[in-house]
Amino acid sequence: MNSIKIDIEKSDLISTYASETFYETWKVFMRELLQNAIDACNTKQALEWSWGTEFLEIEQADLLNSIREPYDARINITYDTSTNMLSVEDNGIGINEYDLINYVSKIGKSYYASEDYSMQRLDYEPVSRHGIGLCSCFMVARALLIDSKKDKAVNTAWNVMERQGLEPIIIKWFEGGSEIEYVPGNRKEAGTKITLPIKPAYASLIDMDFLVWSVLHYTMYQPIPIYIRVDKEERVLHQKEMTWRFPHSEVLGTTVIKVDDDMLEGYIAIYNQRHKGMFGQSEIFQQNIRVTDYVETLDLRPHWLDNFTYQLNIKRRLLNMNYNRSTASKDEKLEELRQRIGQILIDRFGNNPIGMGQFLSDGRKSMLSEYELETELISRAVTISVFLKGRAVDVPIKTVINGFMGRKIKVASMTRGVFDYYIKNYAHDFKSFIARYDMIVFDNNVRVFIQFMSPYIENMEYVISDIPGVIYTEFDADMRQQKEASAYRDSCLIVPKGCESPNVFCMVSNEQTEPFEIILNPFNRNAALILEAEKYDKVRALKAVIIQNIKKRIISSQTKWDKIIDFGGEAVEDYTLSTPVSVQSIWCLEKEFPMALNQFIAEKLTAREISDYGLLSLFFSEDDFISWWLPPA
Repeated sequence: MNSIKIDIEKSDLISTYASETFYETWKVFMRELLQNAIDACNTKQALEWSWGTEFLEIEQADLLNSIREPYDARINITYDTSTNMLSVEDNGIGINEYDLINYVSKIGKSYYASEDYSMQRLDYEPVSRHGIGLCSCFMVARALLIDSKKDKAVNTAWNVMERQGLEPIIIKWFEGGSEIEYVPGNRKEAGTKITLPIKPAYASLIDMDFLVWSVLHYTMYQPIPIYIRVDKEERVLHQKEMTWRFPHSEVLGTTVIKVDDDMLEGYIAIYNQRHKGMFGQSEIFQQNIRVTDYVETLDLRPHWLDNFTYQLNIKRRLLNMNYNRSTASKDEKLEELRQRIGQILIDRFGNNPIGMGQFLSDGRKSMLSEYELETELISRAVTISVFLKGRAVDVPIKTVINGFMGRKIKVASMTRGVFDYYIKNYAHDFKSFIARYDMIVFDNNVRVFIQFMSPYIENMEYVISDIPGVIYTEFDADMRQQKEASAYRDSCLIVPKGCESPNVFCMVSNEQTEPFEIILNPFNRNAALILEAEKYDKVRALKAVIIQNIKKRIISSQTKWDKIIDFGGEAVEDYTLSTPVSVQSIWCLEKEFPMALNQFIAEKLTAREISDYGLLSLFFSEDDFISWWLPPA
């Protein structure tokens, strides 16, 4: 019996590589064995095909290979529950004594990343790179038994300088050992069989379900047939190409894009919120091996889409995997993949961008992409409703921006309900209102529009009109010079910071996407004091009670109370209002509301707490509320 010392800089690294402190789970040993078997089979396939291509034309080589006996790759996974022995066997390229000495025993040195491999000039890019995968088996096994024979095809490859030995070899590698033992074997067929005596703690966890799950989880599909046998039970997994795993998702309100190009294969789905339950978690594979279980950390979903699922396989090695292969590095390669996904959407919707509008986010978060082409697509996909030149029309954001380019403009934004209420009840004032603005933008997608206008907006604020019920947003925009919206994605405007009147403590937003938001005006003295002190639990609860009391009074504007109700900071009830919130809020507060509020604060906070929280000057009066919220005397 021969032996060879394991070559590794630090002896304790093997135990590190064989632990769940290095790998995310003990189950990954199956991933490592699978990818080794797949690489071995694909390498042999590439060698078989390459035979003769070094001196023949491609057509002649194809003809020559067509009369040879075809190579049928296969992988066998076997588990015997009576002995707790698990084996993974392939009929691939195999290993010999040279491979054992130069690669297997040298932890961190991979044959597939070596000059020995590259000089063969094969039309295959291996998955394995780091040369540490076998160590993962020691998480679940006491030893490794490797029975292998090198395939003769290795000596027919391009640029082979020395013929390799084809003698079979049996290798024993014990857990914690510093040496690997090996002897001549008697294997007849080329390939490798790795057998693991499973530790008792894991033996009961390995069954047919686990082995099938491992194959389906770690590979997107199985072009090489994988035969699984547990005792007398058998399964065959052989899926030659990938398929969409949610076949019933082709319904109205969903778009499924099939992807097949030089980089990617698979599917991308975008859909409405109501169809979210039809789709599972996204999956990303590289060279048919799962990249990570935590796809959300890769941030491949365009943030401007609310519901986006993908099942993609990167055909070639693109992403740089970390050492334990649990995820990919966040580098320029990952950015290249993200940009390619965006380009797929551009190619799909570029000629009909309006069709994508139903899938986009509502603008509560940034909609501007870091990629200008995506931002340009969004600007064509999102339509807004505007009152322009005496009529209401729906137009894409890009059309509006292009139409006003080269000018300075003044814009008002309000809900359609407030607009209709204004023109119906106060027609005499409405004419002067219209004359002040170049355009009125309604609530549909207004937040998205404002983001695209961010490069041009000079000032923006809420306007609380003297006309009861009329609250809107206005901004001035200097569009004399064209600017790229993407450059403002990290600082784009969503809503104004406050309103024009520092006297007003709070207001309602009127937005359909968030129709009952109570907005504290940071420019109001009382609001500023509360916002500054809301890091304290009691002040946060106090703020919530104030907001809920105002909400309750707006909902039940016909019911008057003589004190503040302590709702404990929780929402009081669901609500549906047929009229705009600001219109509903006319005369919503009692004249005594400010004083009742002061009394409540005095009851909830001690004098010491008021002092410690910086609230000594917190005092409400009628002037802190919108004049038409309080009934006339």
